[in-house]
Amino acid sequence: MRVITVCVGSACHLKGSHEVIDYFKEAIKDAHLDGEVELKGTFCLDKCTEGVNMLIDEELFHANSVDEARQIFHTEILQKRK
Repeated sequence: MRVITVCVGSACHLKGSHEVIDYFKEAIKDAHLDGEVELKGTFCLDKCTEGVNMLIDEELFHANSVDEARQIFHTEILQKRK
């Protein structure tokens, strides 16, 4: 199972983490990945100046918009689907 963990700490919250989470929820549902991708929240990932921080499995990513989160989902989840 793939795991997407999105920071919901203060800085990421202000930068739009909840919109990113909403996007991931819909993207997982639309791609029928409910049993393959788990979405979780966490607090600080110690990169507060980088944008909304997220881990996909153990790799750290940053998104400054939902469009960037969409690109990350496409390349890291959809293109690497087994």
